[in-house]
Amino acid sequence: MAEYLSVSILTQYLKRKFTADPYLKRVYVTGEISNFRPRRGHQYFSLKDESAVINATMFKNVFDKLAFQLEPGMKVNVIGHLDLYGPNGSYSLIVEKIEPDGVGALYQAYEQLKQKLQAEGLFAQLQRPIPRFPQKIAVITSPSGAVIRDILTTVQRRYPIAEVDLYPAVVQGENAVPSLINQLKAVAKRSDIDVLIIGRGGGSIEDLWAFNDESLAREMLKMPMPIISSVGHETDTTIADYIADQRAATPTAAAEIATPLKLTDIWQGLQQYDQRLYAQMQRQITQANERYQRVATSYVLMQPQRLYEGYLQRVDIAQKALLQSMTRIFETKRYDGNNVVNRLLPAMTQLVDAKSYETNAVVNRLTPAMEQSLERAEQRTAKAVAGLQLVSPLSILARGYGLVEKDDKIMRSVNDLHVDDMVAIRLADGTVNAQIKTIGETNDR
Repeated sequence: MAEYLSVSILTQYLKRKFTADPYLKRVYVTGEISNFRPRRGHQYFSLKDESAVINATMFKNVFDKLAFQLEPGMKVNVIGHLDLYGPNGSYSLIVEKIEPDGVGALYQAYEQLKQKLQAEGLFAQLQRPIPRFPQKIAVITSPSGAVIRDILTTVQRRYPIAEVDLYPAVVQGENAVPSLINQLKAVAKRSDIDVLIIGRGGGSIEDLWAFNDESLAREMLKMPMPIISSVGHETDTTIADYIADQRAATPTAAAEIATPLKLTDIWQGLQQYDQRLYAQMQRQITQANERYQRVATSYVLMQPQRLYEGYLQRVDIAQKALLQSMTRIFETKRYDGNNVVNRLLPAMTQLVDAKSYETNAVVNRLTPAMEQSLERAEQRTAKAVAGLQLVSPLSILARGYGLVEKDDKIMRSVNDLHVDDMVAIRLADGTVNAQIKTIGETNDR
């Protein structure tokens, strides 16, 4: 009977085979990176070629030491060993070292950082001019190298009145980047530095690698003064060279860029400027004198009335044109008014005729009505007069009665009269005055 193995035992057996096989303890594999997605901690991806795919694992301690960035599609050379992971039964290549195929890892990292900073536009950010006559020049480099000696010699020869301040820094190795950044910060605090030179002598790409650091490049962008970079030989180019305002091929060239010509050349140049300035001022004085003579003898100053003759003629012409224009406008408005009157007159005549007709019609209707109303009013008046006649005192007087008044008061009783009183008696056709002789009372009561 066959003996069946458990999955765990079979997996352990295969794992021992992977571990014990001398050909699998260290393998060298070339392939293309696939399915790579950066994550925190360990990295998992695949290596593939035209016919096969193998899983790859890179632990965090190895990944953190990479000088370049892994990218999907990148062809790489990998050194590592094979191992089997029991829980899922899969095997993978454990990466111990990885480099781009056909190019060094440092060069690959350099190209990647260069492309990144160039895409951000940082290489074109610092383009400040170098001061022509600097008073203080700061130099960040090794205090024991040939760089500082070349710079000091060149400055002393060309422009000895300039002050050179050395900021010693480590320019190679693990401590180079922090040392360079600290010195950049120290120079940035100075307000009297006119220009900064940063650099070192030649060497391999590993020796110059501190000047390809991204944090150093971004710190250089913060510097308030222009920067001259001189790193390596003329054929060497670093990220610091791209960031700086100007690049010098050698330390001597950097000092020449930072300083003007020799003092004797400057003095000769100043003399030439003095001669050219004197000649230019003489020409300007001559030209100004000629202009003065032309102005002084001009007809405007000799005959000032001619200055405004033309303006008087222009005023006359303008007045004439204005009068003509006003006349044309007046004639136009008058013509327009006549047209309006001519258009309105027939309409007004028709309107007056229509209103006259309507008025006549109203008069014809109102006349009979007013006559009838007047006749009725006369009848009512006659009746009222007749009624008044009946009660009027005058009608009573006409029947033979009289009205006795004393002191403009009507006497109603004999008791109101006395003997010898003067009274007025009003009759129908007039008034008589009388004197009371006797008073007698009637018995008709």
